[in-house]
Amino acid sequence: SDVMVLAHITEDRDTVYLTHFPRDLYVELPGRGKDKINAAYAYGGTSLLVETMQNLLGVKIDHVAKTDFVGFQRMTDAVGGVRVYAEEGSGQGEFVEGWNDLDGERALEFVRERYELSQGDISRGHRQQAFIKALMLKALSRDTLTNPVTLAKFVDAATENLTVDEDLNLNEMRKLAFSMSGIRGDDVIFITAPFSGFGTAPDGGWIEIVDEPRMAQLGEAIRTD
Repeated sequence: SDVMVLAHITEDRDTVYLTHFPRDLYVELPGRGKDKINAAYAYGGTSLLVETMQNLLGVKIDHVAKTDFVGFQRMTDAVGGVRVYAEEGSGQGEFVEGWNDLDGERALEFVRERYELSQGDISRGHRQQAFIKALMLKALSRDTLTNPVTLAKFVDAATENLTVDEDLNLNEMRKLAFSMSGIRGDDVIFITAPFSGFGTAPDGGWIEIVDEPRMAQLGEAIRTD
């Protein structure tokens, strides 16, 4: 579980909140005690990760979608590339601060980069959110939704590398996409799950410490839309 993002879509389908959960966030895992949040997936797969996040926030998670980096790459190429905003440059000038036009291969490099970034995994999380936003906006654009060939290519690329829960079938995904066709760039909001600082776990591993009051506020905000 390299990238964990909780997507909250408002009831009116006019805003999307993408909350990145850093993989080193130190949390309570049901039946396992405290550990990094990505350990939930290692120990118990999707079900334990969902249970962990639900307990952390006090919210019900309705659906789960899991893809891999190859899926990111193929989806990007299917819509003809994406334009992504980078908060900082890297890769010896390969990615510049500001707007970057990326095909699938470069998008893969963009979301994977970590060690050259100023805040490591936190900065990488910001990049991944920016990429997901760019891909989502391109997929929901009129050019994609009204072009049968492009839409078919995107759906094929997405579903070939996608695992979802049993209630999130292709028909449901299609209906959700069309209900969100009015979404624009300013309607997609980035959040990083709140943490109060860095520390060391009992086993000596590097961790991010949960800001519990602000995490409770985040859960309340999601529950009340």
